[in-house]
Amino acid sequence: MKRFRVKAIGLGLALTAGSALSADGDWRPVGAPPAPSAPRAGEPGLLPAALRTPPATDSGVIWLPVRGSTPGVVQTAAKEPQPTFRAAPPGPVPLSQPVPPPSESAGPRGESLGPLPAIPELPNPGVAPGVSEPPAARPDLAVVTEPPREAFEPQPEPVRPKSDDPVRPKSAEPPMMNPPQQPGLFPDWKGVNPLPTPRSVPQTQPQPELEPAPAELMYPAGAFDTPKQGRGTFGSPPVRLSRDYPPLREVVGNSRDLSVADELDAGLSNRFFARAEYLQWWLPGFATPVLATTNANTALNGYLGEPGTTALVGPGAFLDSTRSGFRFRAGAWLDDAQSCGIDAGFFFLGNRSGSTTISPDRFPLITRPIYAPNLIPGTNQPLGENGEAVAVPDILRGALTVEADSRLWGADVNARWCWIKGCAARSEVFAGYRHLNLRESLTIRENITVIGSGGTRLLIPDPIGTQIVVQDRFATRNQFHGGQVGMAYERRWGRWDLDARASVALGATHQELEISGSQVRQQPGGAPVVFNNGGLLAAGPNLGRFERDKFSVAPEFTLNIGYWVTPNFRVFGGYNFLYWSNVIRPGDQIDHVVDLTFVPNGLPAGFSGQYRPRPLFKQSDLAINGLQFGMELRW
Repeated sequence: MKRFRVKAIGLGLALTAGSALSADGDWRPVGAPPAPSAPRAGEPGLLPAALRTPPATDSGVIWLPVRGSTPGVVQTAAKEPQPTFRAAPPGPVPLSQPVPPPSESAGPRGESLGPLPAIPELPNPGVAPGVSEPPAARPDLAVVTEPPREAFEPQPEPVRPKSDDPVRPKSAEPPMMNPPQQPGLFPDWKGVNPLPTPRSVPQTQPQPELEPAPAELMYPAGAFDTPKQGRGTFGSPPVRLSRDYPPLREVVGNSRDLSVADELDAGLSNRFFARAEYLQWWLPGFATPVLATTNANTALNGYLGEPGTTALVGPGAFLDSTRSGFRFRAGAWLDDAQSCGIDAGFFFLGNRSGSTTISPDRFPLITRPIYAPNLIPGTNQPLGENGEAVAVPDILRGALTVEADSRLWGADVNARWCWIKGCAARSEVFAGYRHLNLRESLTIRENITVIGSGGTRLLIPDPIGTQIVVQDRFATRNQFHGGQVGMAYERRWGRWDLDARASVALGATHQELEISGSQVRQQPGGAPVVFNNGGLLAAGPNLGRFERDKFSVAPEFTLNIGYWVTPNFRVFGGYNFLYWSNVIRPGDQIDHVVDLTFVPNGLPAGFSGQYRPRPLFKQSDLAINGLQFGMELRW
């Protein structure tokens, strides 16, 4: 390729020189004999001083250059290769070949082409009309003399190898070189010295391959070297792979001229992230049956169904639904291309507890209602709606306290894969493990003091002044274990962005129910007596710990709108929804039917044949939703 370029340069120079030479022939009038040649005087190619005097008169003829009529010179065609010339020593050179008659034109190789066509005479602006000007009188014309043949023969040029180039063997023929600029042979184009027409060198044998061009005309070593990876083919640009360029995070980290949008888009290339959120969620409180009643008519017992009986606790949700909590999530991409990564999250809602106390100062009659399936002595009728007295005017003075607490937390670990990534958006899918944990409890406590005799209204075996404490406790625990799949999406508009995350988890909920009841009686001057075989609603068959597994579904959806304070720090706020099917809650596990034979210190009654109360394992669904506000850091 380099040799071809050198040949093309030589050919171009030769063609340029030939065009110039063909246009600079000797000048003569049409139909006049050619001017005789004269020896050079002074500088080669100039007429003698005696011939430079302008003529006195003008013959009226027109002086035209005769192309291709230089004596002793054979012109070559434009397409033939032009040899390299060397300048001959200054001095006159005799013409060696005849000149065609002026009336005939000469061809490119000197052959006669016939008479020239007649050219109309034009006035010479420099000569008076009617006065002829011989060629020798024109100062801007020169006598063309032919240099010796040796001047036009190619001469070998010694090749001087550079210190950094290997020595190459010389070929038999000299290389093509540019003609040297010597006085008289290649004068200034603006001067008056014409260029001699070179003689064509016959090519009798094919020219061998020429030497390479000098090092200064060649590309420097290593100009087109590329790394092994991504090397292109001949004639095509090299292929550049992503690993040939520095990571985008390095470009962004070292540049301070990027626009804000470019810096924010570059944030998608960060490999690590961590976020913290404050949660303001709503978790519905668990429902409870009627736990306490009263009646304005203190002569009645306050049983359900009696006229004027009203509920003091229940039915309905007991705890407040507003919860506060926190959530943390962190993750990392395992490669710079962000094709796969991991993340993990953890959230918890703070323990929500609540209690209420029913005082006898406000409600003189307080009753804990139950349904007794025991038969009335001597009949086949069940006792039906009944209850345990907590406060009765002039007989019992007691208070009823109901306490509840609830806490929820969860965690997940996922492997994630980038699905679609653009300049300002990214989508990914993930799959992993999901865990949810819900613990709740409900405690009902009576504190009673005997202040009078029951008489015919109540059966009280304890003397006045006896202190009685009755307690029932229902505790539940739900543990979800399952696999989840989901999708995350992020889209940016300048400093603002939107991210969404949706997942669904399928698995099993391990349900635990723990029921306990007790009574403590302390007579005046005596030691307290503890009964651990039950209270009122927790007695007999339902005492103890029970477990069960249930299939559950736990979908979750999160939507946030964020603002990038810096290219790596973001604040955001949004909405979250979490659903959990098949959970047990303590208020739903209270059995309103109680066989009095299982209640310590209860009324004497026969066994009903029903093992009540019993563990219910009543299922319910949990729907959690709320707002979150957080911040995120990426690096």
